[in-house]
Amino acid sequence: MFARRFQRALLINPPTGLYRRDDRCQCKVEDQTVQIIFPPVELATLAATLRRGGAEVELRDYPAQSAGWEDYIEDLRRLRPDMVLVNVVTATSEGDFDALRAAKETLGADNVLTIAKGEYMEALGESVLRHRPEVDFGFHGEIDLVLDQLYKGEPLETIDGLIWRRAPANGHPADVVRNPGHPLIEELDALPFPARDLLRNDLYRSPETNRPLTVIHGNRGCPAKCIFCPAGVMSGYRIRYRSPGNIMAEIDDCVRTYGIREFLFHGDTFTINKKWLIELCDLIIASGHKIRWGCNSRVDTIDDERAAKMRQAGCWVVAFGVESGNQEILDYMKKGQKAERAFKAAEVCRRHGLRVHTFFVIGTPLETRATLRETYEYARKIDPDFFDFNIAYPLPGTELYEIAEREGLFEKPPDATGYANAAVRTRELSSRDLTEWRRKALLSMYLRPRYIARMLYRAGSPRVALNYVRAGARRFRQLISPAPDS
Repeated sequence: MFARRFQRALLINPPTGLYRRDDRCQCKVEDQTVQIIFPPVELATLAATLRRGGAEVELRDYPAQSAGWEDYIEDLRRLRPDMVLVNVVTATSEGDFDALRAAKETLGADNVLTIAKGEYMEALGESVLRHRPEVDFGFHGEIDLVLDQLYKGEPLETIDGLIWRRAPANGHPADVVRNPGHPLIEELDALPFPARDLLRNDLYRSPETNRPLTVIHGNRGCPAKCIFCPAGVMSGYRIRYRSPGNIMAEIDDCVRTYGIREFLFHGDTFTINKKWLIELCDLIIASGHKIRWGCNSRVDTIDDERAAKMRQAGCWVVAFGVESGNQEILDYMKKGQKAERAFKAAEVCRRHGLRVHTFFVIGTPLETRATLRETYEYARKIDPDFFDFNIAYPLPGTELYEIAEREGLFEKPPDATGYANAAVRTRELSSRDLTEWRRKALLSMYLRPRYIARMLYRAGSPRVALNYVRAGARRFRQLISPAPDS
């Protein structure tokens, strides 16, 4: 069976609000300490893959553009795409599917192919196609080559990673088919750079400096199996790397073509391979580009040699998933790290002038008032520059979701909640208890006089200090109101 060929593709973040739309990080931008809008580089990479094959492609990030549903409908009428793709996330899933329905209604159901991708489709793709006629195809797993094969018109049953409807034939009823996942891409250097010319790069800025910022993906895969995270499910449990030279070429393109000098180097395990990391840093140093960047790291994959080289290459902040100050909860999460290691990681960073951003996950089933107190006290001991207490968010397809369903822990549907508004209770605490604890803990951490003085001192310039003050005032207004009862 073959799909109808398409030539004019429209890839979108739909007008459903400002959200982080990563597979493993799905939350309102306003719910995070660093309220930053990241460019949709995954969509831009898909766009580049399609263009390389000969398709005409447009990309729209409606929330970042402060554009609404009227703007989207106008684009549909003006561009007349014959394929629309949306990245579906749990928190905005209803609106995301509404965007595909609007494409069918505006252009005619038979005139446009609609595609849904993302972590939501990995977990619930078959159900979506059974109950939502507005969705023609779903993608699961690593999808870069899935879209390319669909564009080339290959038989549907041969496209790994595709979810599709099989029409009734030869006495067999209609059915939804989930093909095997596409083999993980080994040669990441073979993928094109994101089509940043399709983005409004001026919309994505560092909240500190207000300069343009972009995201570069350095590796894929994560060997950890944390119960709350879908990273390994989506990109595999084996780490695959782009070559340092390939990443450096993308950095050079960003600097020379787009004037971008601020970066988030994205990778679930960005610092785990010391040799690879140091080689990349050496290339950045040798390039002469004065760039500024941050990255994620596990607490057990940072040391003095790494930190010193990273700082020399322009790194200014490292984000760590500390998660909890209680070892029993870390073990329950399957985090695979010792609680005390986070403090040592922060010390390493400070020795080399790197800022520290810590993320904590509260509200897994073993959480109690006592363990929350441990986590809060540990956060104060680490004394990070930036910090987030995120409520455990059971995304479909994760082990945490299965546990919450099995133990009857859901008090609200997950698509109505997020990191700031709990969906589940623990064995001791209600969802409201968790939401209210988070609010009070963040306020208490922010309002420490020494913390405020330190952040203003480290701002380095009146402009950055003013940005800190504005961000702090905005955050204070968000947190001052008690948690709602429902």
